[in-house]
Amino acid sequence: MVKIITDSVSDIPKEYIDRYDIKVLPLKVIFGDEVYRDGIDIDTKTMFDRLKSTNEYPTTSQVTPAEFEQEFSEVVNSGNEVICITMSSALSGTYNSALIASREFDAAKIRVIDSKAITLGYGMIVIEAAKMASNGVGIDDIESRVRDLVNNMEYLIIFDTLEYIYKGGRISKSQYMMSNLLNIKVIMTMKDGQVVAREKVRGRKKAIKYIIDYIEKNESTLDGRVIGMNHANDESYLEELKEAVLSKYLPSETIYSEVGCTVAAYSGLSAVALYYEKTKK
Repeated sequence: MVKIITDSVSDIPKEYIDRYDIKVLPLKVIFGDEVYRDGIDIDTKTMFDRLKSTNEYPTTSQVTPAEFEQEFSEVVNSGNEVICITMSSALSGTYNSALIASREFDAAKIRVIDSKAITLGYGMIVIEAAKMASNGVGIDDIESRVRDLVNNMEYLIIFDTLEYIYKGGRISKSQYMMSNLLNIKVIMTMKDGQVVAREKVRGRKKAIKYIIDYIEKNESTLDGRVIGMNHANDESYLEELKEAVLSKYLPSETIYSEVGCTVAAYSGLSAVALYYEKTKK
């Protein structure tokens, strides 16, 4: 049997974790000398409440090789195999930690895959792998499907504010102030494992319209397909995106989640996103 292991940045809803027996290893969220396990010792609401009441800004820490090795050992010693899918290696050392740990075992038993992404977009890849494993699909076929998805997932992420990107040192103060002044919403995507800007528009309505227009231009339809949507501490914004997408399309399955603390530390309040497997052309 194949066991699926991932990290907490995948932001997989608990119902899917439980249903498909997915093992999720938490990254750490650090406030000064205080260390919290993402999704275990601290949740997104608690973190944002703390951010709003203090000038402290959290840092994050990767899953360690020792933590991966412990999980790998339990699976392999039980006679099973591992597909381990991690967040982008360009954004964290978590992938390298898993790779280091895997070298202690038979390479045929453990496959470590860089999702080249963050949040629910690659969480959907993890879920697909777990569905296949639960149906008895072999490790080689699961790995092949996962690597195909890594190269074919679409990420459409709307950043409602650039405050936390600014606080994290990723843009200048002038860029941040100008975006606020003009009510700029940035539509981001994943490229080569990095979060990059795809487009900038003014206002929420235009940001959501951009996503619908993008789908119409690049996909014939989302009907009958699995899609994912999530938000950063703003369910009303997610509802706006859901209404826009589901009023036009009838996906076979829609996976919803809230981003975890690791991602939320950089996305800030009111980010929303849509994910799906791109049509191959």
